[in-house]
Amino acid sequence: MADAALGALLYCGGMTLELMVANLDLQGRADRIARLEPDALRRDVMRAARDVDGDDLWHFVEAHLVTRGGRGARVSAHTLHSYRTGLGQFLAWAGPAGVSLLRPGANAGFRYARHLESAGHSPSTVRVRLAAARALYATLRWAAATDAAPFSDVRTASDPVPRWEKRKPYPPEDVAALLLQAGMQEAVIVLLGAHCGLRNAEMTTLLRKDIHLDAPHPHLIVTGKRQKRQEVPLGITAVRALRTWLAATPQLGDFVLAIRTTRGIEKALKRLCENAGVPYVGREVHGLRHSAGTRTYVESGDILAVRDHLRHRTVESSEIYVNYARAGKKAVNQDW
Repeated sequence: MADAALGALLYCGGMTLELMVANLDLQGRADRIARLEPDALRRDVMRAARDVDGDDLWHFVEAHLVTRGGRGARVSAHTLHSYRTGLGQFLAWAGPAGVSLLRPGANAGFRYARHLESAGHSPSTVRVRLAAARALYATLRWAAATDAAPFSDVRTASDPVPRWEKRKPYPPEDVAALLLQAGMQEAVIVLLGAHCGLRNAEMTTLLRKDIHLDAPHPHLIVTGKRQKRQEVPLGITAVRALRTWLAATPQLGDFVLAIRTTRGIEKALKRLCENAGVPYVGREVHGLRHSAGTRTYVESGDILAVRDHLRHRTVESSEIYVNYARAGKKAVNQDW
């Protein structure tokens, strides 16, 4: 058994040792719960629900996500964090709202959804919070602690604000202003987002071994959503910035950036925007990715090029960039 575990650690299958160990820890925690006898699992889960013990309930939800979820032990840290936060928010609401976890009532799910909406949360945030609540009740049913499924038919209200009016891209002149003020690491962050279209979490997990600056066609390999590894081309400016940064920071080991959290990336970009006089609010880090998609469409006129560059699963996800690209154009009847 020990030899098998050691072999798994030595053969990481494209993951770093650190990530592999984290996944083994996650799997280990889940397996300790999943191998409980049904009666013991039911007893422990019912006790946690009765006491509204958020920490213990999370351990069971995490175990269910890993054991029964579609992504298994590869479920991302971002997803786990979102579900953990959502669980805490649901528990904080349930008690004062008079909702019993094991006997929630037929309208409890709808009441919670309306509570989130009336609190001013965006539709996307409401969806994430409801997903966490659904995960809780899937866990309770898994443990045979309840038959209740109060969120099975709950949907969020439609969003009246078009997607392209929410988080705007940084226009080319703002990207240029950011690069003028940026230090070496900040420049890499800006270019990974605005030229390569990387998401925040993809920047923090980007590995040096996945940067191929001297290939015939320079590129990087990014581990994106659903742990899918994909190739992203690098332009001249990004190659130059990465080469300078990597040469200056050999002490960082496996990872490209010294900043290892999404919150750290947010703080660094916000500070850079303040120094450069560039608006951050309404754009944030993801706005850099929107810049990459918009520029790709403007220069190519090809929505499939946007899909490929941003690694969208479907072209429907790429349509938003057509709207960004058209935003600055005059109305068709302006000169009539």
